[in-house]
Amino acid sequence: MIRKCGRLTARIFLGKAVPVEAWSVPVVVKFSTGNYIEADLMNHVLYKSQLVQAQPVIFSQTRRMAKHSKNEKKNAKKNLVDAIIDDIGEEDEDGEVVDIQNSELNKFLSAKHPGGGGKKGSKGNIQKMKYSEFNEVVKGEKLWAEMNRKIEQLKTFYVQQLKVRSVTSLDDLPVELEGDIYPLNELAAISKKDPKRLIIDSSAFPQATKNIMNSIKNSGMNLSPQQDGLTIYVPIPKVTKEHRENLVDGAKKKMTECKNEVRKVQNQFTRILGEDELSDKVNKDDAKAALETIRLISEHFMSTTEQMFAAKSKELLGK
Repeated sequence: MIRKCGRLTARIFLGKAVPVEAWSVPVVVKFSTGNYIEADLMNHVLYKSQLVQAQPVIFSQTRRMAKHSKNEKKNAKKNLVDAIIDDIGEEDEDGEVVDIQNSELNKFLSAKHPGGGGKKGSKGNIQKMKYSEFNEVVKGEKLWAEMNRKIEQLKTFYVQQLKVRSVTSLDDLPVELEGDIYPLNELAAISKKDPKRLIIDSSAFPQATKNIMNSIKNSGMNLSPQQDGLTIYVPIPKVTKEHRENLVDGAKKKMTECKNEVRKVQNQFTRILGEDELSDKVNKDDAKAALETIRLISEHFMSTTEQMFAAKSKELLGK
């Protein structure tokens, strides 16, 4: 944004007018986190401040230090940048810093669709809340992230594993071992030399053999594994209409599981909201509005799973 400032043209940056002749002058940017970075407006290095939305920035001109090698200056600036990125990254993981402008939750709550707008509709029905209001009573970004993670897991399964015919479909099949989840190809050797079947050797982790069998059977890929000691044989089905329909059934099963996981997240945040209302941390009206907003967010992700299933079904049936 450009604005006239007396006789000089100034660039407006985070609410501060910076004269044109200062655009390429080194400045020190101080974040409210206590971190500093040397930069200049002309090179737009200050874009990093977008990571700390709504936090004050102080500009101060700094002199160029004489008789310093270029490498010293370059390394010093790199260290400053790396330090700030590390600090900001920690804040992001803790949920303290959010890029509100690009927040998917903010976009959803700002969108115009049934249930949008203010706290109450024209007939007095509770409607979804605004972003700032919602996050005052619910950890909205955490709620969105947990539900979105369930959707991403379903998407990964549909893309990487649920295929009409592929000898690589089982490579990333998740298998539980001693409380952790591993892809199948990290626990066993998979031979794909035989075009009619896969041969899985679980001798490296014999204790995982039973779980590998269960994971293949419950994969939704219409597979019937056969075990011989530590060797598992997986016949590759012929691509028939029945096989395609069985794959669709598997896709539907995974969609249902994903919906149930989304409901668990919804129930978890609903319970926390109810406890906060009982302890008077949240008033009754805000609790009702937040409860409706949680429901709308949950329905959004439920609808997303149905759209993904519909698209995958068409692909599997060859339509």
